[in-house]
Amino acid sequence: MNDTYERELAFAKSLARDAKLIAGKYYKTDLKFETKDDTSPVTVADKQINELVIKKVQEQFPDHGVLGEEESWENSRERLWVCDPIDGTISFSIGVPTFMFSIALVVDGEPVFALTSDLDNGETFWATKDRGAYLDDKPIKVSNRPLDKAWVAFPTNLKWLYEGQAVYKKVAEQSYQTDIVHGGVFKGMLVARGLVDAVIYLNPIHPWDMAAVKLIVDEACGKVTSIDGEEQRYDNELTGGLVISNSVIHGQLLKTIKETMRN
Repeated sequence: MNDTYERELAFAKSLARDAKLIAGKYYKTDLKFETKDDTSPVTVADKQINELVIKKVQEQFPDHGVLGEEESWENSRERLWVCDPIDGTISFSIGVPTFMFSIALVVDGEPVFALTSDLDNGETFWATKDRGAYLDDKPIKVSNRPLDKAWVAFPTNLKWLYEGQAVYKKVAEQSYQTDIVHGGVFKGMLVARGLVDAVIYLNPIHPWDMAAVKLIVDEACGKVTSIDGEEQRYDNELTGGLVISNSVIHGQLLKTIKETMRN
């Protein structure tokens, strides 16, 4: 495998186009969904896209595995396609256009290639390790705004906001503006393209939610770590919350989180 990942890029772009077609058949319809054990919803579109990813990986990369939100295949292999077929299923289900397809090639726990695609407007973000991040093939970079001029996005889960209210309140006091934005991958791409300066999760996040975000934001000169400032593996469950930022304010956010949670 070469480090330009041209074959992987073409493969992921094709998957994203197919995912958009599948999602489009169900978007803003009387969409039926099931509730999983963790109380999150899953739709027929999520399942169909996940099944397609597994089928295509089996055909084109038979020595790789798939770690998917809805279904996995050979997910103990060193090389894994970590995929969220529709990140933002709630948004998708209620007609809010902040849902995205997300896939990353993770080698021994580290994302080396990643692609996300807006399933509403088709915008596609991608990155390869040490080669920069792109939006529709144009280079992107995070912002350089300091915390007092920063826009920070919070999760939409009200239970999480209530549990972490002391931290979120303190960050809101320190920053210029905060908002609640649907879609974890969508929020991550806002940071990667410099429109938002940070996203904070105090609760555990799944690897399929953030594997692609991790690489794309890093390659856009941003930073993604646990709330303790540690790097994480993206081939199994993440160990805690996550801070995604423009890197300028990363240390300040980690300090605020640590001090506020300690008090």
